[in-house]
Amino acid sequence: MYSNLKLKKSLLVKKLLLSLFLAWFAAGVYAQQEKKPLTTDNFNTWKHIREPQISENGQYLVYELNPGHGDGNLVVKDMTSGRIDTIARGYDAKLSGNSSIVTFKIKPQLTLRREAEVEKFKKDKQPQDSIGIYSFKTHQVVKYPKAESFKIPEEGTGWVAFLSDGKIESPADSTKADQPSDDKEKKKDKKESGNLVVVKPGLNDTLVFRHVKEYSWSKNGNTLMFTTGKKDSTVNLASVNYFDTKSGERRIAFSGEGFPGKIAVSEAGDRGAFLFSKDTVENKTYSLYLSEVDAEPSVIADTLTATLPKGWAPSENGKLDFSKDGKRLYFGSAPKPEPEPKDTLMKSEKARLDIWSWTDKQLQPRQKIKLKSEKKRTYLAVYDVEKKTITQLADEKLKTVRTKRTGEGAYAVGIDPVPYERAMSWTGLECADFYLVNIANGERKFMVKGVRRGRLGPAQHYFVYYNYQDSTYYSVNTKTLETLALTKSVKAPMYDELNDMPTPAYPYGIAGWAKDDKYVFVYDRYDIWRLDPSGKEQPVNLTDGYGRKHQMKFRYVKLDPEEEYISTKTSALLSVFQEETKQAGYASLRMNKAAVPNMLVLDDYVFRKTAKAKNAPQIIFTRESFTDYPDVWKTDDRFANYQKETDAEPQQNNYLWGSAELVSWTNLNGVKLQGILYKPENFDPSKKYPMMIYFYERSSDSFHRYWTPGPSRSIINKPFYTSNDYLVFVPDIVYTVGYPGQSAYNCIMSGVEALMDRYPFVDAKHMALQGQSWGGYQTAYLVTQTNLFAAAMAGAPVANMTSAYGGIRWGSGLSRMFQYEHTQSRLGGTLWDKPWRYIENSPLFYADRVQTPLLMMHNDHDTAVPWYQGIEYFVALRRLNKPVWMLSYNDEPHNLKAGSWGDRMDLSIRMKQFFDHYLKGAAEPKWMKTGRPAIDKDKEGALEIK
Repeated sequence: MYSNLKLKKSLLVKKLLLSLFLAWFAAGVYAQQEKKPLTTDNFNTWKHIREPQISENGQYLVYELNPGHGDGNLVVKDMTSGRIDTIARGYDAKLSGNSSIVTFKIKPQLTLRREAEVEKFKKDKQPQDSIGIYSFKTHQVVKYPKAESFKIPEEGTGWVAFLSDGKIESPADSTKADQPSDDKEKKKDKKESGNLVVVKPGLNDTLVFRHVKEYSWSKNGNTLMFTTGKKDSTVNLASVNYFDTKSGERRIAFSGEGFPGKIAVSEAGDRGAFLFSKDTVENKTYSLYLSEVDAEPSVIADTLTATLPKGWAPSENGKLDFSKDGKRLYFGSAPKPEPEPKDTLMKSEKARLDIWSWTDKQLQPRQKIKLKSEKKRTYLAVYDVEKKTITQLADEKLKTVRTKRTGEGAYAVGIDPVPYERAMSWTGLECADFYLVNIANGERKFMVKGVRRGRLGPAQHYFVYYNYQDSTYYSVNTKTLETLALTKSVKAPMYDELNDMPTPAYPYGIAGWAKDDKYVFVYDRYDIWRLDPSGKEQPVNLTDGYGRKHQMKFRYVKLDPEEEYISTKTSALLSVFQEETKQAGYASLRMNKAAVPNMLVLDDYVFRKTAKAKNAPQIIFTRESFTDYPDVWKTDDRFANYQKETDAEPQQNNYLWGSAELVSWTNLNGVKLQGILYKPENFDPSKKYPMMIYFYERSSDSFHRYWTPGPSRSIINKPFYTSNDYLVFVPDIVYTVGYPGQSAYNCIMSGVEALMDRYPFVDAKHMALQGQSWGGYQTAYLVTQTNLFAAAMAGAPVANMTSAYGGIRWGSGLSRMFQYEHTQSRLGGTLWDKPWRYIENSPLFYADRVQTPLLMMHNDHDTAVPWYQGIEYFVALRRLNKPVWMLSYNDEPHNLKAGSWGDRMDLSIRMKQFFDHYLKGAAEPKWMKTGRPAIDKDKEGALEIK
């Protein structure tokens, strides 16, 4: 009896558990069914976190939270209390150095901006930005209308200054004496821009300075320097001013008839500099003034300065900067501007032409692109404040001279690319000769010939560069100019091991320097190496070979933007990436000796946007995976605990999404490859799914990347397609020089066939290709080699390599030759040396083989791949009666502009219609059936796609 009772109880418990399980399962299924597929309407509302920042005390998080299209918000979170404040349409935020306020711009509402554009409002009627200041202490926001810009000191104080052309009420206006007394002038004055508003700490009051042209804070916030300019009858009255934030006093350092130019104030705020001209012509000649805050300014450079080249003067087009210690003033000089000759001819009487010469260092298109900057070119000069001397550092023979970021030190680096500019059209190599320039006297010493780049140590004892010809790092002693090879004994390659282009591989790069230039830290594919630039010590693998042994990439994370060297006395933060599994995370390492890095976190995510509070241990970062939104997380510098600080996109829980799977296979040449297979969320292995294949080159490292639903600029949106019951496959591609098309075929087709063999849920009759640019070329090529695919979409494809070879990349003005001979196209020879390679790899010559319906996008302002390439392919396929369509968005570049929301939505909808028709049997839209006559173009609304 006891055992029967026990049995009954057992059965009862099992029934109860079964009921609970069924209820839970049913609830899960119901919840799953309740989820909706993503539509293009979601693109407007899906949120993006932009510009996350942490305050210097580590307490506050500030970030933008913007929808795909519409009005966004600025979010301020107190990470200690959890309080969140949201400011409508706030953006471009800057936190004060003392963690007291955040200053930002406020956009007008989208409805107002739309109305202004549609109704063609005049400029003075256009809605304008405002400035907002949020106090962390009071949680209040003060807003100022019609603001043009704002600036805050880098350190402390909490002061803010900004320009506004709105009416500013100022109980403590310190410039009332400057204001016109005439009522008529007062009315006019209110409409003028140039009201400099200065906000005191505590936000209790404001100061307003009128007619301001330029303004700048000292780094410590003690001094605000600004210039004013106001036309009085035919005379322009100008002044140079200092505002002392401690005393609250304004001092006019200089005033006179003329025009002020650029200004600069030292970090300590004890001196300033400005340009000033009395010329009334448009092309003014300026004099450079130095002004101690408590003394009268004096001219330190003009057209009569003996140490400037004859006929040269300080230029308004150059930068004006003090060194960190305030002992040097850097400025740009240039030949004195000449008046423009008076035009006496009619347009029809002028010759208008470009002369292309084989002797040109740069092609005419390249010259024309750089023409504006060349007309404004200046040459770096320096004024020594203590010695009162000027040294011209750059000139027409050595145009580019760069100092260290702080402007201190004995040397600058001169860079001369001119000897290599002509050959760059076909080599693609941006090489230069490097010189050591003595800042005190301008003396130049040659260091190295024909290298891509180099770096001068912060202590300036050594210059280190990578020589691509022998794949070795070298150092140059700046005193003796002795050159030493640093990595000859290192067996690990310092260059890109995966480079499959017929061009020298780039190095993995320099992480930084130790104090006093004692060491320089460089990367190989996985590990970090310590090199002694003096050559006394042998190279040391600081990560002890752990990276290569475990296929983990270690990279230094710079947490202090102003850091000059990497400390060897404290632990450094490293990012970690495991090549095979795609896991990522962080590790720590003392950079003083070889050791296995201390792993802090390693997980199935991508970690980005790492930033540390300046005066606290708090660190923020974003963490994402294909399914996890890139929210902001907070931890300390030990990564002991970390917590999520944002929940930006909860609506994702309401929509079908998908999952990502890492897949491997061997291509037709026996090379092991990886790729990503994205599956629908409600995946059923017993069903058949249509499959999209997207590709470019190597993409599998993005396995854990989150793809925000949004309208396309050129490629498919992966979660959008998985949400709508598509598989998406992204294979890696490796190349054999001379055979880019066949290489793509070998990798893509082997991957597709592996999935077809491995997974019965792949619907082999309903697969499609999609790629853009290089991916567009590969798509256009593949459809000439196979009829396996039901449809294909090629964006901006090169169709004819023979005609593309001699073209121009209009965005850069460079010849396209280098691309085919040495870089992405990988043909490895000239058109006349290897003509059949150009023909065999060109889809156009095999257009008659195409059976796959093809949708193309090639825009009429494409400056990367010539528009005529798409036209050549389209007209060939059209003549052959192949089903082909080409979308050509007006005035759009290679990829649709980020701000072209209507074009992006249009492309997304048309691509989906195209693929749904051929892969899911959906009805063919009208534009695919009959096209759209040009006469009907303006009759259709932006998104009325039929």
